[in-house]
Amino acid sequence: MRDIAFALLIFGMLPFILKRPYWGLLAWSWLGYMNPNRLCFGFAVGFPWVQLIAIATLVGLAFSKESKKIPKSPISVFLFLFLMWTGITTFYAAVPDSAWSKWQEFAKVLVMVFVTLMMVNSRERIHWLIWVIVVSLGFYGLKGGLFTVTHGGSSNVLGPPNSFIADNNALALALCMTLPLMRYLQLHSSPRVVRIGMGIAMLFTGIAVLGTYSRGGLIGLAIVAGALFLKSRRRLAVVLVAVAVGLVAYHFMPPEWAARMDTLHQARETSSGESRIQSWKFAANVAIHHPLVGGGFDDYLSAPLWDAFAPDGAEQRAIHSIYFRVLGEQGFPGLVLFLTLMFASWRNCSRVRKSTRDLPDQKWAYDLASMLQVALIAFMAAGAFLPMTYFDLSYQLMAVCALLGLHVQEGGAQRTGERSHGFGVGVRSPPVHSALAE
Repeated sequence: MRDIAFALLIFGMLPFILKRPYWGLLAWSWLGYMNPNRLCFGFAVGFPWVQLIAIATLVGLAFSKESKKIPKSPISVFLFLFLMWTGITTFYAAVPDSAWSKWQEFAKVLVMVFVTLMMVNSRERIHWLIWVIVVSLGFYGLKGGLFTVTHGGSSNVLGPPNSFIADNNALALALCMTLPLMRYLQLHSSPRVVRIGMGIAMLFTGIAVLGTYSRGGLIGLAIVAGALFLKSRRRLAVVLVAVAVGLVAYHFMPPEWAARMDTLHQARETSSGESRIQSWKFAANVAIHHPLVGGGFDDYLSAPLWDAFAPDGAEQRAIHSIYFRVLGEQGFPGLVLFLTLMFASWRNCSRVRKSTRDLPDQKWAYDLASMLQVALIAFMAAGAFLPMTYFDLSYQLMAVCALLGLHVQEGGAQRTGERSHGFGVGVRSPPVHSALAE
C-alpha cells in the first residue's frame, strides 16, 4: 500500500512538473536527499524515481518560458571545468567500468546543479530550495536524534539503505551541513512555532550526529558549533543547543561511544585510523606517478594499482578524505579545480556578507551567506576524514552561493540606479549589526 501511494504521488506530480519545471527541481532535491522510496517495502524501493523526475524537469524546462541560460560566474565556470576534467580522467581510469558508472552518476548530479543555476532566480525560489533540503535531511536528523535518545545511544544511526547517505559517516556529514541551513530558516521564519520547531530540530539533529558514532562527524559537529557561534546573530539559541548536545554526549552516551570517540587522540594506534592514513599515502603516490589524470574514479579497486602504490601491508579500502580522494582519482589539476570551487563559493559568500552588512532589507542574504559558509566549513572539515568528494548537496550549495551573489549584485545595481534618479536621497537606513559584534 505504501508503494502504491508513493507511486501515485510521484506520477501525480509529473503534469505539474512539466508545466512548472521549478517544482521538478524541488521534487528532485527531495527525492535525492531524503530518498523516501527507501522507506517503502516493494517495487518503489528500486524504481529510478530520481531519474524520472529529472527527465520530466528537463522536458518541462525545454518547453517552458524559463530562462535556459546558465548565469555566468566563477562558480558555474569551475563546475563545468571540473565535470569536463573528471570525464577526461575517466578515459584513463584504472577501473574503466566502475569509473564510467561513477562519472555518469556525477554528471547527472551536476546537470541538475546547472538546472538549479538556471531556475533559482529569486529570493523566494532560493528560500523554498533551502526548505526542501532542510525537510529532506532534517527528517533523518529528527528521527535519528529520537532513536538515539530512546535507545540510550546504544545503536548506530544510519541513513536510508542504498543511498548516498546510507553510511553512518555520510549521514553525519550531511546532518552537519544541514544544521546551519536550519539556523537560517529559524532566523527568517515569522511564525514563532516554526522558530521553536527549528530549534528542536537542530537539537535532535546534533544528537543524531552523535548517534552515528562517526568520529569525522563529531569533529564536524564541534567545528560547526563554533562557526555558528561566530557567524550567527542572536547566539543564545545556538549556545543552548550546543550545551544541550554536549550534555547528552557527556552524560547520556554509553561507554562504547566514549571509547570510540577517544580513539581520535590515538588515530595512528587504531586499525581504522592507520588504514585511513595508508589510503591517503596510496592516493598521494598515485598522483605523484600519474600527476595529470590520476587513477580515475574508484582507482582503489584496482588490485595492481593498490599493490604498486599502497604502503606495505595496507588494507585495500576507499580513500577516506575528500582531498586525497580527488587527488588520487583526478590528479593535481582535479584537486586544483576542486579547491578553487570551494574557494570561489566561500569568497562569493564573503562578498555578499560585506555588501549586505548594513542593509536591513538584505539581512536574509547576509544570514544565508553566513550559514552557507558554515555548511562549507562542515564539508571541508568533516570531509577531510570522509570519502564524500562527490556529495550532491555540496555542489548544489555551491550553486546557491553563486545565485545568492548574483541576486544581491543585481539588487545593488538596481538600488544604485534608483539613487541616480533621485530616489532615497537623504534617507539612510539603520545599520545591521555584524554577526561578530552581537
